[in-house]
Amino acid sequence: MRPETLNPIEIIDLGVLRYGEALSRQEAAHAEISADCRPGIIFTVEHEPVLTMGKNSEQGNLLFAREFYENQGVEIFDTERGGQVTAHMLGQLVVYPILNMTTLGLTVRSYVNILEESVIQTLAKYDIKAHRDPEHPGVWVGHEKICAMGVRIKSRVSMHGLALNVNNDLSLFGKIIPCGIKFRGVTSIERHLGLSPAMEMVRADLLREITSRI
Repeated sequence: MRPETLNPIEIIDLGVLRYGEALSRQEAAHAEISADCRPGIIFTVEHEPVLTMGKNSEQGNLLFAREFYENQGVEIFDTERGGQVTAHMLGQLVVYPILNMTTLGLTVRSYVNILEESVIQTLAKYDIKAHRDPEHPGVWVGHEKICAMGVRIKSRVSMHGLALNVNNDLSLFGKIIPCGIKFRGVTSIERHLGLSPAMEMVRADLLREITSRI
């Protein structure tokens, strides 16, 4: 766990951490940021295999019974973030900004725009042309999603965030309907390029893009 500071957000890399433990860290940071005027904290992390269900998730987006996933070592968490079901696993860069929206002068729309544009510009560094989809949140390469997003704003402080596929095994996405969107694929930096930059390099590039926009 390495504390850093970028413009003037504290950055903490949690390394590899189970989802429930990372959620507890988010909740504790949210309580702290809500109680004072600090700008915020950004956590980065990789998760062991887990499915997270947004507050509007439909159970039909799980293609099997919950016991099927659990028997394969995949945890399932119901969360309060927006969006539907998504998957996390090693090789995926997960970013959880816990930001004081009032202190930073952010609206929900401007905040989501910052996250999306930061991912788009990060991918551009690796010659990947990515874009927004007006109907579906997240970042896309063609018709394939490369970065899922799901946020929650509570007491004017953000939680949850984004998950960028770097070099992760995408097979778990084939066992759900990712983000509740049928007939669309999922991709990663490695799958698109045929090779993968180092996770630490992608992390540093993405954090610079996010903090430069806040």
